[in-house]
Amino acid sequence: MAAEAGAELTMMENRFVPARFKDGYGPVGAWFLLFKAKAANAYGEDYMAKNKDMLNDYPPYGQAAVPASCLRNHLMLKEMKEGRGPIYMDTVTALAKLAETLSPKEVKHLEAEAWEDFLDMCIGQCGIWVGENIEPEKKMSELMPTEPYLLGSHSGCCGIWVSGPTDLGAPTDEGLPGVPDHLPKGWSWGYRSMTTVKGLFTAGDGVGASGHKFSSGSHAEGRMAAKGMVKYVLDNPDVKPEFDETPEEIAAAIWKPAKNFLEFKDYTTAIDVNPNYITPKMLQFRLQKIMDEYVAGCATYYNTNDKMLGVAEEKLEMLKEDAQKMRAKDLHELLRAWENYHRILTAEAHMKHIQFREESRYPGFYYRTDKNFVDEENWHVFVNSIYDKKSKKWTCFKRKHVDLVDKSKLFKAAAPH
Repeated sequence: MAAEAGAELTMMENRFVPARFKDGYGPVGAWFLLFKAKAANAYGEDYMAKNKDMLNDYPPYGQAAVPASCLRNHLMLKEMKEGRGPIYMDTVTALAKLAETLSPKEVKHLEAEAWEDFLDMCIGQCGIWVGENIEPEKKMSELMPTEPYLLGSHSGCCGIWVSGPTDLGAPTDEGLPGVPDHLPKGWSWGYRSMTTVKGLFTAGDGVGASGHKFSSGSHAEGRMAAKGMVKYVLDNPDVKPEFDETPEEIAAAIWKPAKNFLEFKDYTTAIDVNPNYITPKMLQFRLQKIMDEYVAGCATYYNTNDKMLGVAEEKLEMLKEDAQKMRAKDLHELLRAWENYHRILTAEAHMKHIQFREESRYPGFYYRTDKNFVDEENWHVFVNSIYDKKSKKWTCFKRKHVDLVDKSKLFKAAAPH
């Protein structure tokens, strides 16, 4: 919706592909960090140690004391592609080692923590464990990378380009008097968390180029955005936002899927099979298939190239045409129809950014096999875009990136002694 309002987007090529417990999507962080468990291939080999030299292909990130999530995936994918899967979380050894130093009561408490971790976040994983007769202290569980996710927090950075804090010295395009000009122009325009559309603010998952904020970070960002909004309102008391369309045009657009259904539902005896409309569920499957098979999804082990992206571009154009024929037989389907409209636009932004960025910035999350390298000279930049809702065209461009911390010193400090 922000894109359709003309807001500048950033890092929409960035995605999150977490390693999770297979089929249930259970989180792995507690097992790695709290229980000190290790992951291994089907033959019991620690692939992080075995494939460590692969990290040298991606300096300086591969030299960090703790490799980035995408690089952990990168090493895991080698094992899967070369036929040494499935990948397992060695819960048995981890719990046995803990039992050596803990009392039975403390071990029982940790086991309860393991179950609670899933009950809190992903109750389906408990169903998998129960259904497959898995007791974590007796039987290991499979791991694998998930399908890609687009998010602006956690380990994701895609989202909307917003005005940064002025107290860091980011000038406006004209410059701020008395403020050091050490950050690029265009990083701040006076109101924290405001998009490039005046008066339109966002926070949390909406903010791009600001990853690794979790619940508390998104909450803090929301407070800062609210304060920026109040300041904007006080500074601009005469601003009166108006819609581009009339109320009648907006109503007609919103209810179009319902109108499609009512107009054509009697054409066939089975309401889900009709040449004049498509159900939201069918359209969603088509979108998922396009993205999975051509835009570096699970089906291709997260690989894509310029030719595959060209096919995705063509298929998304056809999908957008057919989206105008979505039907809604009830309010729930109307909700799903509008989710699809927004998903298509988001998916298209993702595809356009990957197409524009001619490198593989996040190996393990996706690979441009025709540009399978990190190009620090040409692509150590933000990739941003603007969508024109009238022409329905995207414009992608680069924005300067400046390291606020000396990266060479940072990685030197992080390296093990």
